[in-house]
Amino acid sequence: MSDIHATGFAQAQLEIEDGGAPIKCWFNPKEYTIAKANDWTVKPVVGIALPPAQFTGGHPRKLSLNLLFDSTDSPNRDVTAVTAQLFKAMEVSSALGGGKNSGRPPMIKFVWGSTLTFNAVADNLSVQYTLFDATGKPLRAQATISLIQAEKAMDKSSHGGGAAAQNPTTRAQPGLGSHTVRDGDTLASISYQHYRDPTRWRAIAEANGIDDPLHLKRGSVLAIPRIEG
Repeated sequence: MSDIHATGFAQAQLEIEDGGAPIKCWFNPKEYTIAKANDWTVKPVVGIALPPAQFTGGHPRKLSLNLLFDSTDSPNRDVTAVTAQLFKAMEVSSALGGGKNSGRPPMIKFVWGSTLTFNAVADNLSVQYTLFDATGKPLRAQATISLIQAEKAMDKSSHGGGAAAQNPTTRAQPGLGSHTVRDGDTLASISYQHYRDPTRWRAIAEANGIDDPLHLKRGSVLAIPRIEG
């Protein structure tokens, strides 16, 4: 097996929110994909050949990653041990929830040397075992994991290039209205709906005492404060 700790080579890894040891990639990936989608609506207008497009909302970025784990020339390495780490990162942790009976899986961040991506949640993990020894023990595994962005990206590709886009001087005042949480709602989408600015979600979180922005209970009513600043 190639020594990925060799001088001059940074080892890619998945950092796990719960404070456990990062999951190190045995082989650095050949490639990975980051995708971003936006929704636009174009409504036909009588007499107009090219009606205007209306932006109706954006989707988080999605990172797709393929990882190879191969122990054919390193008998001391256990493929099932590292794949078990991956599956554990998909399990619910009660310590990460915002309250009683509100646990969730940890956030995950893909890191490769100086490359930082974004804190994300894993929505899909698939592991295929492709080689075995005489006893049936897996010697090689191909893991495919899909990560959905949960927080702003760590690089300059995000709007504003950093924390300034979060409007840190915004002050929230009571009296604007309320919002009933529906399936698919996020604080960012609720902020866009009421303020036409998804980056002001923190005002809603503070007004409602929300510690975990990833956990919104369907049917709950959120106070939407008036914003100044």
